[in-house]
Amino acid sequence: MPNLLIVPGAPCWLLSLAGALLALLGLTLRRGPLSPAVGLALVGARRLDATGRLVAGQIGGGAVAALLLLAASVGGARDTTRALLLCGALGAYLGLGLLLPRLPERRREREAAALRRLTPGFVAFVRVALGSFEAPIEIMRRYVARPYPRLAPMQALVSEALQFSADLRLRPFAALAHAARDRGCRELLDVARALAQAEAEGGSVEGVLAAHQTTLTLILQGEFKRAVRRRTLYLLLMVAISLVVGILINLLFVMTGGGSLFTRLG
Repeated sequence: MPNLLIVPGAPCWLLSLAGALLALLGLTLRRGPLSPAVGLALVGARRLDATGRLVAGQIGGGAVAALLLLAASVGGARDTTRALLLCGALGAYLGLGLLLPRLPERRREREAAALRRLTPGFVAFVRVALGSFEAPIEIMRRYVARPYPRLAPMQALVSEALQFSADLRLRPFAALAHAARDRGCRELLDVARALAQAEAEGGSVEGVLAAHQTTLTLILQGEFKRAVRRRTLYLLLMVAISLVVGILINLLFVMTGGGSLFTRLG
């Protein structure tokens, strides 16, 4: 470690690595949409599909890893500095080449899962509001009137639908279907299309919404059961690992005579 501190440029390398890791952590944990400045900076990346992002990430990660490996081999780095450069090369390749290209898909999957969980509540809200003969545009405005963190994904979608309705002169539920088309949640899209069709035909949507709510409730029950089974398997795996480690420690304790062997070796 003292050799690392006296290497010229070591603080710059450490600050750059820390900044890159913090930026990657922020992109990973961020759930909301990116700011306009970041969106303009990443406009080229947004146009790429999954394969294009993967190829670009592999090229970028390979280039950064190659530069770090070159610095480690040619720059005369030794001991801790060489180990840090090698770890940085591995981390750069894994982060830029594998993790960062998958961030849009992972964000899209999380948003679709959140919308799927919130769709039954939104359907119930619309059913109650339609029962009181409230206009669809007022229903959507009232849904987003008071922001709630738990309802943030659905409220963002409804706000976008209201903006589409004002800009494109669409009916409220048609704008909702237009906004839900690219969100990856098939259940929400089916509900929005049913609402838009009933709104265009002037028919009653009570039966359609009741059928959709029943279907969504069954889907959510199935997902809840799968989540419970998955967590049960994780707990059983942790218990099994703890049991194996405990047995190995007890065997080692017995084989070493209560730790006296290590005492004599010390």
